[in-house]
Amino acid sequence: MVKASSPALSSSDRLGETPTSAATRAWERAWHTARRMVPGLDREGGQACVKFIILGRSRTGSNLLRGLLNSQRGVLVLGEIFKNPQGIEWGMEGIAEPPGALALYRADPVRFLDSCVFDGLGRRSRAVGFKLFYYHAQEESRRAVWEHLRRQPDLHVIHIQRANILRTHLSRARAERDNRWVNLTGERETRAPIELRYEDCLQDFMQTRTWEEEFDRFFQAQPKRRVLYESLAADLARELRRIQEFLGLPLETPRPQTHRQAQEPLDQAISNYAELKRRFQGSPWAAFFED
Repeated sequence: MVKASSPALSSSDRLGETPTSAATRAWERAWHTARRMVPGLDREGGQACVKFIILGRSRTGSNLLRGLLNSQRGVLVLGEIFKNPQGIEWGMEGIAEPPGALALYRADPVRFLDSCVFDGLGRRSRAVGFKLFYYHAQEESRRAVWEHLRRQPDLHVIHIQRANILRTHLSRARAERDNRWVNLTGERETRAPIELRYEDCLQDFMQTRTWEEEFDRFFQAQPKRRVLYESLAADLARELRRIQEFLGLPLETPRPQTHRQAQEPLDQAISNYAELKRRFQGSPWAAFFED
């Protein structure tokens, strides 16, 4: 990762420089809003806030994991805050954006991360984190975020993955086709089969494996825990206990805030399944078709 330079800030854009600054007061107000939404968001003085990220890519269960952790007392997990260079995707309705936060986000994303997220919302939290996908903040002007995170030895990295990348590719293709990205109601979903191109599948399999290995190496010095979506979906209680222990959190029984989307057999979900299975036979990806 190459460190990117950040434009200079004007005095009106400087946030979080002193405990009495307007930015700090604004973040106090935002924190009080978050506390009404997130139970138990009030750690005792002297207790260090755990900083963490949910690392991964789309359609691997990051929303499920984020919702589970957000239902834990004293934990606040933001959304994909570095997804959009033009706007902050907090993923938390009701948190008022402090004045100047967007300007700081655009001008100096590293200072935004420290003053607005880890120090701002983390001031009275047991743990504060956010979702960070491999392809977020890869523009030259924002790449410094990655190096900054790597230089923090106490950053906890939850690396969420899906063992069957075909399921990941299928899930994204259907979400894009139907414009349905999450299931908030728990109602059973019925979706029409979809045709997947061999070339698209192959590219996605290879790219995802490359990302997984690259970012494991990138964060090799940080505390890191690999979480498989399949294991999480099969036994939420067991996997959450392991994550709670990893983050040093009290053992609780979090409640899912999203639900699994359609999980029908692959040969029913993919209209050209037989053709794809034949073409991938004998390849490193053949096991994906035995799901």
